[in-house]
Amino acid sequence: MGHMIQAVIGKEDIIKKIAGDWAKAQTRELPQGYSLLFLTNALFDDIEELFENENMEKVEDFEEMVCYTTPVVHFLKHYSFRSQLIYIETDYAGGYGTQAGVLFENGKAANGPVCRDGIINGLLRDIGVYRERGKDEFDSLCLGRYRHMPF
Repeated sequence: MGHMIQAVIGKEDIIKKIAGDWAKAQTRELPQGYSLLFLTNALFDDIEELFENENMEKVEDFEEMVCYTTPVVHFLKHYSFRSQLIYIETDYAGGYGTQAGVLFENGKAANGPVCRDGIINGLLRDIGVYRERGKDEFDSLCLGRYRHMPF
């Protein structure tokens, strides 16, 4: 089975706050007090529209990540003043593919962006996710359930 998502993960309270600010936000509660915010096409378009400003500092392209644009980075910077957030992208099919992510805290990228195997588990550890017996951090948050983006 494939796995292809773009999402923000953080503590449940900050993800709820973000969702409350954006009408098109779609979230899922995760174990351990975390939540996931899908970067759906509709939310991405709204972020691009609101944060697209020629006065903003341009972010260098990170080609391994499809939706890691200057407006998305500014969105993550804005909300990471309240709490740590990680942004992840996965693209797997038939067991082959890529994963990438970045940790934001205190209004800046603190780790990444990075594209390599295991980066999502490392970023999840950075924000306090713990491994359950026989599982890695990704599986401990049941992220395998969310294989595709909602519409």
